[in-house]
Amino acid sequence: MNTRTILAAAAAAGIALAACTKAPPPPPPTPNVALTDSASAALHWVTNHVLALSATDSVESAQDRASAAAIAGDARIIGVSELTEGTHEFPILIRRLLFALADTAGVKGLAIQASMPEAMDLDRFVRNGVGDPRRLLRTLGSSQWETQEMLGLVNAMRGWNQSHPDKQVGFYGFEIPTAAHAVRTITTLPDSEMGASLNAWLRRSYTCVAQDEAAHWGLEGRASDSTFWNRCRGITAAALDSVTNRLHAVRSGSRAAADLAFAEEMADLVKHHVEIGLRHMPRHEGVAAHTMYLASRLGSDAKLLVWGGDVEIGRINLQEKVPQMGLALGQQLGERYRAIGFAIGNGRIRARQPSFNRQTGESQQGRYSDLDVQQPRPGTYEEVLARAGSPAYFLDVRKLPSDTAGAWLHGPRPIRLISDIYVPQLAESFETPIELPKDYDAILVVQTVTPARGL
Repeated sequence: MNTRTILAAAAAAGIALAACTKAPPPPPPTPNVALTDSASAALHWVTNHVLALSATDSVESAQDRASAAAIAGDARIIGVSELTEGTHEFPILIRRLLFALADTAGVKGLAIQASMPEAMDLDRFVRNGVGDPRRLLRTLGSSQWETQEMLGLVNAMRGWNQSHPDKQVGFYGFEIPTAAHAVRTITTLPDSEMGASLNAWLRRSYTCVAQDEAAHWGLEGRASDSTFWNRCRGITAAALDSVTNRLHAVRSGSRAAADLAFAEEMADLVKHHVEIGLRHMPRHEGVAAHTMYLASRLGSDAKLLVWGGDVEIGRINLQEKVPQMGLALGQQLGERYRAIGFAIGNGRIRARQPSFNRQTGESQQGRYSDLDVQQPRPGTYEEVLARAGSPAYFLDVRKLPSDTAGAWLHGPRPIRLISDIYVPQLAESFETPIELPKDYDAILVVQTVTPARGL
């Protein structure tokens, strides 16, 4: 069960219970409730350690670059968990963080929690201007990416690459639910570019990938007979070599060369997909392997910014049964992995509010709308973080004090966890406990958020 399913089930159960008992929804928490002594001590420490950010200006400032660099340090992977999704501000902060780190810290790409083959089309756009970004965002497999903010982000990345030829940034996904799009990209190039005989061989050879996915996708770790994937291993390696050789044979700078270079990237991705399939890895290790694959393609010293949904980036085993990618990356990279959480004070978000159908006894997800998020509940991390004064800031929690403030901040304490489903009347159901700095090295805080806008 993934995070979204867990939350959806919890919300639906809560709605059903409320509907059956006809109990009135609980009142929103009273804002500005007096803090406990320990929470007050924590607030004092937080206020003195804020690394300010600008959440609205279109150009990152020197302060932004300094704050981002202080958090990123020499980490190879800098991950940010979008604990509360559907805000206008988060993609803007990701954009600012990306450009600040590309400018000062050697970050060469952004990877989001989306399908890797489809995201490679957007990488081609941000690098070379090929394709319609609005249409390409709709191929990523989630309405989370179909927003004006995401369109603004990829257009800004295109603009950055045009004006910074020596500091190019790429756009990637770190999931591979299927390699079908990658295979289709390779096998639908015209015979005039590939050659008729090579095209025919590729179409025959790549059928093994589609067959294997149909047989195994959805099984955790692909824990069934490896015979299928072993059959593809040699084929996908040979296919990559064939595409590469064909690329070297065509004239540099031609349209065919550009298409073949893109096909070569897709062929390498399919080969990686098969190799991971053969390793029988659980999901969190598999997506970590995809992330490291992306980083390695950017260069041995390249750094990658990763945007994960809900708690994906945290070094967390959600409800002690759903390990997140951050666990595997943290184990592999140690101090060279940086996990950042995202916390908000209040405002509005773009989400779906489920409803309960009395006739069928089923919950329905509903359409996207703008939903209120109230003041943080007492005892949560946001209760303190939302009072620090700065509208948007980083908080580095790697070196908490060994006093009352540090004990409060260490936790564990609840923090909001809102995906694309939210029920304002059941706010407590959309929280999860975390510990600092065990789970996250830093927190990115926005005091008041506004809803993302759909395309």
